[in-house]
Amino acid sequence: MAKTPIPVLYDARMLGFSGIGTQVYSVLNRLIHRSEVKLTLAGNPETIRKYLPDFAGEIKPFNAPIYSLKEQWSFPAPRKGEVVHCPHYNASLKHLRRSVVVVHDLIHLDSQEFSNPIYRLYASFFLRQVARKAGAIATVSNHSRNRMMENFPEAANSISTIYNGIDHGLFKLHPRKAVESFKKKYNLRRPFALCVGIGKKHKNVDFVVRSLKTLWDGGLDLDLCIAGTGGVLPGYLADALQNFEHSDRIRILPFFELGELPLLYASTDVFIMPSLLEGFGFPLAEAMACGAPVISSNRSSLPEVGGEVPVYFDPEQESELREAVLRVLENKSLRIKMRKEGPAQAGTFTWEGHVDALIPLYERVHSTL
Repeated sequence: MAKTPIPVLYDARMLGFSGIGTQVYSVLNRLIHRSEVKLTLAGNPETIRKYLPDFAGEIKPFNAPIYSLKEQWSFPAPRKGEVVHCPHYNASLKHLRRSVVVVHDLIHLDSQEFSNPIYRLYASFFLRQVARKAGAIATVSNHSRNRMMENFPEAANSISTIYNGIDHGLFKLHPRKAVESFKKKYNLRRPFALCVGIGKKHKNVDFVVRSLKTLWDGGLDLDLCIAGTGGVLPGYLADALQNFEHSDRIRILPFFELGELPLLYASTDVFIMPSLLEGFGFPLAEAMACGAPVISSNRSSLPEVGGEVPVYFDPEQESELREAVLRVLENKSLRIKMRKEGPAQAGTFTWEGHVDALIPLYERVHSTL
């Protein structure tokens, strides 16, 4: 006899965003086809219909700004027995007992970017409430789980790790002809290193610029391509590049359609992931899936994502990054090994696996209602 589907009210306001929005879209795009749940989505009806045209369930209009007081008092009331899915720690405090809350990272506590005491107090308050009262907590890496436990040990009985996935239909090995055509289209004729997704200072791309300067002083033939800004640099990086003597070696790439991003990864001579903090690290997983030679920061969640594939470096030691770059560029057999092993490592992160692990959390919370 088939089980009765678990009713789930999912906060879908971040649908269409980058970062957390990637998870929201990828999870919902699979959950809507799962018979174990009956979904109701809370969010902007037009956005939901745009991104999820196959969704035939109920939509509850909910447009309160993220992190606002309004989202607390106007959160749609769940029905009796309905589980609430909150894709970020700004969960509805009134409904925590029936909620599955996703914690991506503790960056608002860990990063100096958010040294404003109001930000830190807000994050600390909500994370503590989630730790104490949420029906279940899902983190996207063991690093994030450990940081939650260190700061909020009361979460011990409700917390588990469910890794993010990537879209393996998109991020995969591509034929050499397609890669060469892409490089020609964007005039990527010289050898280049690549950094992707740099909007915030903890992404640490200014460190890459400083580190490569010594190699450029010595005549290294390698450009640095920076993607993810749509051609508009964040202030911290614009400051680093002002009057920079090797500015001819740095290219700020235009906005790419999602379908072209895998070809960019596949085109690079070395992909650099220099972040000081990550909850998961989508670009590293995506680059490996596309067979890019990768070097990575050894901080936070990145060793979990990269496994044994990347060459790791301390993201505060410029000499270590330089050594990692040269090791990859000068070792063809290492690049071939990464092209083989990278897709296999990235293949362990799937959205289907994420959803498979999520449904038991719904079941657990539902059983308490």
